[in-house]
Amino acid sequence: VFIESYTSIVPGLNIEELIKMTKKDVKIVSRNILENLSGRPLLEEALREKKVVLLTPGDPFIATTHISLRLTAHKMGIKTRVINAPSVLTAIFGATGLQVYKIGRIVTITFPYPEYNFYPYSSIEKICENIKHGLHTIALLDLKVEEDRAMTVAEAAELLLKLGSQVCDEILDNNTPIIVLARLGSDNELILTRRLGEVLNLNIGPPPHTLVIPGELHPLEIEALECFAHADRKVLESWNLKIKNLKRKH
Repeated sequence: VFIESYTSIVPGLNIEELIKMTKKDVKIVSRNILENLSGRPLLEEALREKKVVLLTPGDPFIATTHISLRLTAHKMGIKTRVINAPSVLTAIFGATGLQVYKIGRIVTITFPYPEYNFYPYSSIEKICENIKHGLHTIALLDLKVEEDRAMTVAEAAELLLKLGSQVCDEILDNNTPIIVLARLGSDNELILTRRLGEVLNLNIGPPPHTLVIPGELHPLEIEALECFAHADRKVLESWNLKIKNLKRKH
């Protein structure tokens, strides 16, 4: 049994408990093994006619490169079976009441590297395009397990405001409503709706964190966000009017 923990963080994961539960030796595999070495150690075990299991956080093929491993196994004549699992990308809808049909392009807000003049402008541009079309945006936040770094919602909010002022300041400003999610699906999950300026100083505990930037909201979505995400109805109704005006312009 192998487990990777670099594509996301599993709150409360206990390897010792996992070993007791499975009665198997559980080995942690790194990004280097699965991506740079193409999963060779796992494939070699499978070629010895052993059953090999790779455990991943969430759904194994959402926001990962694991399809490459499966394709390589297929080319080597190794049979594979996928057991799908819940993902934050599906859990968000039940947690917030947002409608799945109104989701635009999903983005990842990555850490900037000023020394290389790199900032995640493309993600900001996609968020703005989604909103202009009245669509919600799920924003996954960068995770660097090897560096022990996970982007927080406060860090993401700072980037949204800084880069948004250059790309689409009429959309992303201090008053833009943001749905904040932390540790979704765990016993201590947190779901809040705040203005973007308020998220700058928000401490919601350990990761993983996710943001949703809403587009035009249906009355049922507004009601659900009030009930389940502590949203201010007036803020959301004001946001809806703003988006309707934007859609007329574009």
